Amino acid sequence: MKEDQTTTEVCPRDDIAAYVDGELSADAAAKLELHIDSCRFCRSTLLEQRRFLAALSASLDRDEDIVLPADFTKRIVSNAESSVTGLRRPNEILTAVSICAALIIFALFAFGGETFALASAAGTIGEKLLAVGGFVVKIIANLAFAAAVIARSFANQTGAAGLSLPFVMFVVVVLFFSSRRITRRRNA
Repeated sequence: MKEDQTTTEVCPRDDIAAYVDGELSADAAAKLELHIDSCRFCRSTLLEQRRFLAALSASLDRDEDIVLPADFTKRIVSNAESSVTGLRRPNEILTAVSICAALIIFALFAFGGETFALASAAGTIGEKLLAVGGFVVKIIANLAFAAAVIARSFANQTGAAGLSLPFVMFVVVVLFFSSRRITRRRNA
């Protein structure tokens, strides 16, 4: 038994596959054949590889053509579409949030000492985005106030004071939907 253990430690296992494939030089093949004659482990490995190749060749050499049904592609697509889960399960959102949180924690550990600098930079960017957002909201509020003043003065001059609130609401709704339409065109 001890003899088999020492021979398996030095057995040329990669050379056996090359030998079966006919990739060894004549000298290397002769050396391997001498080794195989004396090593029971390599002899069984060679036999297993030859059996495997014979079985593979037998399965590939069939003269029968495989005939697929006419609607084979349609069946595969329908099966694939029915087995896709997407976001159908309620716990998938929780799983996605958990994975994202774990990745953020991992990233914080990966950045190490640079985490504070990264968080500071992200905070600075956030402050700037909030400032721009506040500016845009203030412009919209000023425009709405200007529209209300114009509508009120128009209503006072024409004597239709009760129509000023519906007119302002109409203008706000028109502005809202036109801005959404412009945004959709830019994204498309």
